[in-house]
Amino acid sequence: MNAVAERDVPSADAEVASASIELQAVLTAPGQARAFTRKSLHRWGAAEELIEAAVLVVCELVTNAVCHGAAQSPRAPRRHVTHPDECGAESPITLKLGLRPGVLHAEVHDQSPDLPVRRSAGHDDDCGRGLAIVAALAGSWTAGWAPGGGKWVRACLPRSAVPVPG
Repeated sequence: MNAVAERDVPSADAEVASASIELQAVLTAPGQARAFTRKSLHRWGAAEELIEAAVLVVCELVTNAVCHGAAQSPRAPRRHVTHPDECGAESPITLKLGLRPGVLHAEVHDQSPDLPVRRSAGHDDDCGRGLAIVAALAGSWTAGWAPGGGKWVRACLPRSAVPVPG
């Protein structure tokens, strides 16, 4: 995993469990985020339905950060990354997971000041569905500007089952 930092994952019996990872803005980041999310939620004893939904939501958020969130000049036009050499590898992406009694928070930070905009994708379009997928799977999602620059995007997924102590 191309992680710079990973905090230890607390056990599921903790009232609040949290973990974070820093990824480089490269095309392998979504896969690394999926693996990190799956590992963390399994370790916390989360329900399989929550794990599957969270993995997909995190993948969409990190993909958006890689494609649209690489550090750019505020005056530069927004661009969609299609080639690994175009990614902002110097622009870290941070994924934070927080499991609370009723909800999982998945939050992604990147260096772009541009807040995400939900788009309408046509039947044959290759992209434009990510935030629609997030909205369908999460109870809610929101975004804002991060102190010190960049932005964060947070999805809140309701927990469908309480972990059973093993």
